[in-house]
Amino acid sequence: MLKLVEFFHSIQGEGKFAGKNAIFFRFAGCNLRCAGFGVKLNSLKTGEVLTGCDTIRAVYTSHFEYENITSKEALLSKFEELDLQNAKPIIVITGGEPLLHHKDEIFYAFISEVLARGFEVHFETNGSVEVDFARFNEYKKCVFCISPKLSNSGEKREKRLNFKALNLIKENAKDSFYKFVISSEFNLQSEILEITQAAPNEVFCMPLGKNKKELEKNAKFTFEFCLKNGYNYTDRLHIRIFDDKDGI
Repeated sequence: MLKLVEFFHSIQGEGKFAGKNAIFFRFAGCNLRCAGFGVKLNSLKTGEVLTGCDTIRAVYTSHFEYENITSKEALLSKFEELDLQNAKPIIVITGGEPLLHHKDEIFYAFISEVLARGFEVHFETNGSVEVDFARFNEYKKCVFCISPKLSNSGEKREKRLNFKALNLIKENAKDSFYKFVISSEFNLQSEILEITQAAPNEVFCMPLGKNKKELEKNAKFTFEFCLKNGYNYTDRLHIRIFDDKDGI
């Protein structure tokens, strides 16, 4: 059964397509915890203080309540809540790690139908899941924003890096690019080079920032890091405008 954390209409705030009108579907479940990012949130079910990335609610699946999805129609009905008229926002599938569900019958049927309706589908992924493009070929029509986790995530290298998975996406997807989280506390250039040499792709870097204060702290360093190393800079528009508010 799929668990939907949230669904909302917004503006893509990060990466190559920042500024684009977008509808977000956030699914629960992740294979990483990324405690190194230092975001803390109290579990409403257990009272525990959880530490991880800025989407903790999508990661710790036993600690929060979700909408249980039992059919593709339940997801498609979400569009009826929006007044899109003739607009075609990009559809962003995120998590957690949404590609954990890529073989799920309901998930794949939903993606296939959204594509058939003429929407462009974008996945936000950590790049560690090997997608079966041969069996599930509709994913070849999608765009993949890949955020391989670096040492500042606090995850072990062998768990966060899967070069086979990264190359599969690059070779099969309609489009793909990397989006790395950068902070002044870590020298990450050697790690990015290792990834881009083993699995080449276009690079965007964005500042670590769970809120506006932390974003400001790391933005200038990340900007200069991109200039020095020839990478693209991406801000985090939703945090810049709304701080740490959810559902934006």
